[in-house]
Order: sequence, then C-alpha cells, then structure tokens
Amino acid sequence: MQYPTIYQITYTLVMQTVPVYHTEQIRQIENHFFALEPKPQLMELAGKTIADITVKVAPEQAQSILVIAGPGNNGGDAYVAARHLKSANFHVSLVEPIKPLQSSSEKEDAVKKWKAIGGVTKSTTKYEKSFDIVIDGLFGIGLNRTLPTEISKYIQSINEQESTVISIDIPSGLNANTGAVMGSCVRADHTVTFLGYKVGLHTGQGPDCSGIIHFSDLNMGNHPPVDNHGYLIGNDVLRNVLVPRDKSSHKGTHGQLAVIGGSKGMIGAALLTGRAGLRLGAGRVFIGLLDSDSRTPAADWGQPELMFRDATELVALEKITCFAIGPGLGTNNSAYKVLGQVIAKPTPIILDADALNIVAQQPTLTEQIEKRINPTIMTPHPGEASRLLGISIAEIQANRIQIALDLASKFNAEVVLKGVGSVCAFPDGNWFVNTSGNPGMASAGMGDALTGIIGAFVSQGAYTHTAMLAGVHLHGLAADQLLHDDCGPIGMTASETIDSSRIVFNRFQNKNITSFI
Repeated sequence: MQYPTIYQITYTLVMQTVPVYHTEQIRQIENHFFALEPKPQLMELAGKTIADITVKVAPEQAQSILVIAGPGNNGGDAYVAARHLKSANFHVSLVEPIKPLQSSSEKEDAVKKWKAIGGVTKSTTKYEKSFDIVIDGLFGIGLNRTLPTEISKYIQSINEQESTVISIDIPSGLNANTGAVMGSCVRADHTVTFLGYKVGLHTGQGPDCSGIIHFSDLNMGNHPPVDNHGYLIGNDVLRNVLVPRDKSSHKGTHGQLAVIGGSKGMIGAALLTGRAGLRLGAGRVFIGLLDSDSRTPAADWGQPELMFRDATELVALEKITCFAIGPGLGTNNSAYKVLGQVIAKPTPIILDADALNIVAQQPTLTEQIEKRINPTIMTPHPGEASRLLGISIAEIQANRIQIALDLASKFNAEVVLKGVGSVCAFPDGNWFVNTSGNPGMASAGMGDALTGIIGAFVSQGAYTHTAMLAGVHLHGLAADQLLHDDCGPIGMTASETIDSSRIVFNRFQNKNITSFI
C-alpha cells in the first residue's frame, strides 16, 4: 500500500510543526556551524542563554546557585553560565565532580575565563549545602551508558533538595534518543535546549524529567537540511484536519462511523467510543454489539443519538465511512470472525484494544492487514504493542520511536503508540511525537475516547494520517484544558475529555487562535 500523494498532502499541512532530532542529527547540525568562518562562539552563546533564563525563572530573593559542570562541552556551557551569573552578583559555587580526561579548546577557554574573575572550582560528589538554584551541566546528549553508582547517588541528592533545577540541553541521566533513564536522572524544573529539540525530551520518561523546555537556536537561524523524519505535533493540524462545513450540509454529508465492540460486561467501552464520535462531528454513529441479547440496551439514554445494531448486521451496512473495532470486543471466536470481516471491508478502519489482541493471537490476520488497499490505523498501548511484536513492555518503552516504526512497517498501517509523548508512525518512515496531555489521562476509557475522536475525523473524510495526528493532539489538549480548569489530574474521566475535546476543537475551528486556554 503506497500513498505518496496523500502523505505529501498530510505533511504539507503539519510541517509547520517543529522538527525533533536524534543525537546523530544534532551532531550534524553542530558540525555544520563549527565549520563556519569565522567560527561561531556556540559555547559562549549557550552559556549566556542559560544565565539569562536562570535570571528569568529564578525564585524571588534567590541568591545562591550551584553550577555542576560535567567533563564534556555541557560542562563548558556550565562554566560560561557560572561566569555570567557571578558577574551578575549571584553567589555561585561551581563543582566538577568528574575530572575530564581531555577538554575541547572551547571548554578550556571557558575555564580560564571563569578563573579570571575569581571563580573557584571544587571537585566533589557530595551535596554540601542547600542552594536556591542548581544548574545541571553534568551530562549532555552523548550519554549512552548507565551511570556509575557514585554519580547516581549524587543525582539523587540533587533531586532530594528543594532547589529550582535547570538542566543544560537535556537532564543528566536521560537518553536523548529514547527518553530512557540511564540508572538515575536529574528531575529538572526547566531544561534549556539548543539548536534542535531532542527526541528524549518528549517521550518515554523525558517529560517527567525535563520540566518546562526552553529552546534557543543560539542566533544561528536556519541550518542545512539533515536526514530527518521526526516532528512534534502542533496545533496547526487541528485547523486543517477538516474542511469548513457548507451551510447546506446535512448529517449524511459528515459520514457514518461504525463502532464494533461492547461484549458482555464491556458495553461502556463501545459507548465511550461512539459518544466521542458524535461529539467530534460524525453525521451518524452506529454501535455494533458483539453479544446482542435481551439485555442489550435499546438505546444509550445518556446519548440517544447513538444507533444500535448487531455487530454482524453492522458490518454488512452500506455507506459506512469508517469502522472502529476493538473497544470492549473480547477475544472469543465471534470476535475473531467479525474482526476478519471488518479487515476485509474496502473502508478505512481503526484497530484498537481487543482487536489488536486478536491480531497478536492470529498471525493470519497480519497478512490480511498488510495487504489492505484502504488505510488501517492501529492504536496500541505498550502492553498491546508488546503482544503484537512478541517482546517485553520494557523493550517497548526503551525505544518507543523505533517500536512505532516497526509496527507501521510490519502491518503497513498508521500507528499511534500511546503513552506520554505518544508516537505516531507511518509506513513511509516519518513519525511525530505528541506534546499535549497530562497524568490525569491515566484512567479507564481514555483509549476508547481517542479511538472515537480519530474515527469521527476519518468518517468525515479527513485523510487518515491527518486524522490520527489531530485526534492524538486534541485528546491531550482536552485533558490539558480540564487540568487548567481544576478537573484533574485526580479524578479526570474519559467522558470529561470527550466533552472537552468538542469545546477545544471548535475553538480552533471558529477562531484563528494559537493557544486554547
């Protein structure tokens, strides 16, 4: 299945979003600037930027600052920042707990300038006293090994303090490519990152460790293109996912979404998906229950616009513009049979929850999905992804970007690997990381709601690529709005995010806004 034209359209719509880079690509960008004549003073610019942001975010009355310089160029940035802060009359203590075997000429120059203003460098891994602010310049983006015990303990002692912590480029101990913690990691309140956003800041454990991210291009402007396939999802996708509605449009104009699932004891999952589909604009939404019997409700009295059918009957219904199958589906033989029928439909489909579990159990379905002509969206959480690929959840979480790409390649599908920094991957090798959402979303039914949101967009004619990106981003923004309104993180529900999604989306549709709160 190839969509060169459609993919190009999709990326044109969302390319206003920000590229995100792996370490090797950042090195390419750095090397380009290092080769310029006259050579730009990147370390001086970075250190001055860190100092300026430190002053900006410093708590009121803050005076004492601990600057931790590592053995590499991150440590050089730290020396420059320390010099500027000392010159601004802060009480600056600088420690270099790891003696460098060799330093760059830029770092050596930064050390000399620090000493020239009377700066003193200590070599210690003991946290001797409390400071108002800690600047973490211990390790940068090159870290790819587990930290030694002594350094891990030092980082833990930093995290135990009440200081405002500012990390340089990336929190020390965080893998810049995967967002995995390498034994121990500084938990920063702010991270000042340079030249390009790093993958690890936005996925895995990165969002928990990075705090507020401040970006600076160090006045370097545009750099030559590098071989990059990753981006952060931005708000522009919400403005472009659907075309404006004509005044003469009607319910038949806006598509028909079929939700199949809701086996005995799990009807609520299918209802959440259906309700989300209605709230985000699908003209008609049908619920196909797998185990229809006398106990099946005649209607959803909380959402009477939903129309109920037997699952088999619904699969045969004409004019369905999107099938979403899996929420509350179960994994018995009946579920397997109806899933096979849906996969065979010449219609865009969304596979979620138990549909994914059945695919993991039935290898023959993998080939059927791969050969589909029409688009397939898959929405696994890490547990479902582990079953689909036959590897552990730990392996999934250790390299979320690559796992999402592997799933997209294996199934020739558009994939969202859910979780903090949800990763959207496509068969052509491009991928996007989501930046919206919060811990309030860690509650039952959130995945069902997301499936309904994406399904609503697809059923209304959106390209599946754009629909997935927009649905994932909107889902998180809706939760962020609830958090802003003190409806979370504790006790936030999927039903609330569905209602919030409608409000947030209509704000983007009705107004030319850049922020939703």
